[in-house]
Amino acid sequence: MGQVLSQFRSGFPGAVSRSVDYVIQSHRNASEGEIPFGAPVFHVAGECACKPYDASATEENFLGIAVRAAAKTPDTYGESTAAFAPGDLVDVMVRGSAVLYFGNATALPGSKVYLRKSDGGLQTIPGADGSTLLLPGATVRTARDGSGCAEVVLTRRNLL
Repeated sequence: MGQVLSQFRSGFPGAVSRSVDYVIQSHRNASEGEIPFGAPVFHVAGECACKPYDASATEENFLGIAVRAAAKTPDTYGESTAAFAPGDLVDVMVRGSAVLYFGNATALPGSKVYLRKSDGGLQTIPGADGSTLLLPGATVRTARDGSGCAEVVLTRRNLL
């Protein structure tokens, strides 16, 4: 007999969760490291490029979320743990809904999303003394599931 789920999983980090209203742009990975799916990315000034969080990141240059575009999965990306390599074109969601990994941090529906400057993790409670960075226009839509993932909506285009 089949098993009944008590809670549906949100999906894999970086998965586009609602395909009705989203905008994805391509930006080159200008960092020296990989950009994992579901990572917030920031605009590189003067270029059509992005990078993951580093000390130069600000609320103003938050671009969007690195996502796995449904039309390209799984042939393009491979395993669910894949990431965008340095120099690759990154699919960046600038408006829409995607699954993000919160780990053990609380993800309350309706909450704003903050990035921890110490480790790049996500949370919904602002840190004291500037220890977090607000991701403008990012709102949690669903509670965190058993795998630490929640759906996040980018309610506006973050264009630079």
